[in-house]
Amino acid sequence: MKTLKTLLAGAVFAAASMSAHAEDPIQINIGHALGETSSYQIAGLHFADLMDKKTNGRVKVTLFPSGSLGGELKLVQGVRTGVVDALIVGQPSLENTVKEYRVLSLPYLFDDYEQANQIMQGPVGDELLDVLSKYNMKGLGWGAIYARSLASMKPVDNLDGMKGLKVRVIQSPGYVEAYRSLGAQPTPTAYAELFLSLQNGVVDAAELSPDQTVGDGFVDAIKHYSVTAVHQLPSLFIISKNKFEKLPTDIQDAIEEAGKEAMGVAVAYQNDQIVKAFETLKARGVVIHEPDQAPFRAAARASWPRITSEAPGGEEFVAKIEAAKAQ
Repeated sequence: MKTLKTLLAGAVFAAASMSAHAEDPIQINIGHALGETSSYQIAGLHFADLMDKKTNGRVKVTLFPSGSLGGELKLVQGVRTGVVDALIVGQPSLENTVKEYRVLSLPYLFDDYEQANQIMQGPVGDELLDVLSKYNMKGLGWGAIYARSLASMKPVDNLDGMKGLKVRVIQSPGYVEAYRSLGAQPTPTAYAELFLSLQNGVVDAAELSPDQTVGDGFVDAIKHYSVTAVHQLPSLFIISKNKFEKLPTDIQDAIEEAGKEAMGVAVAYQNDQIVKAFETLKARGVVIHEPDQAPFRAAARASWPRITSEAPGGEEFVAKIEAAKAQ
């Protein structure tokens, strides 16, 4: 009788354990700094849907947009330590940690937006993702490229228009050095203060992608958008290496597959957003300028040696990107 009771108790405990396991899926939290209409959010939502399907509900993905888990620098450190599971982030925010990525801040590294997408989705992009492993992170894929030009209060029709121009740029060494080489005056400005800074003349211009200019409301603060295309800013999807390596192999496989597909969705979404953004800019009375970029490219090359020298393996990565451009 005692044996039967023991068996029954064991069966109840096993059933309860199985039920608890079924009710407690693996949690993956993804943080990012952009809003709910951004390519980051679109990619994250697609990833969440794919993971639910690929794992039959064993994985639950929760998104934390708009910096609700912290800004990009904090998120990067959180992923490295395992405090944050995953993030979608712009490459410049990784430069202080992953110095190899400084090569991607070279001005006019790519000929155009389409070429940047093609190369970052290819072997060179894969090799750059592999670099993250030694920083306790795992790259899941490159996503949307943000083609950045000048949103301004005054037109920039040629290189002379850059002289002394107070430009708010991302405060990474590559971006600052690039604009100095163009004759501009890189001006530190908190992003939250940028709208008023443009209106009040604290800065003359800001390097922004067209969709960011519209989506974050800067269209109401500017009169001109000059397509200088100095930088093609790539975004990427990263998961904590600590988190990833503790997961079952089949879950790891699902994450890699879903991550790559989700970032592909982000690229397609961004392509559409750029077209819509230019339409909105024109409809809102912003004058679009398309200066000859050749003089800009020539002047910007002066910044390349310094930026490249500060990136481990910088010359090698640049050579690989140049080889991919020639194919």
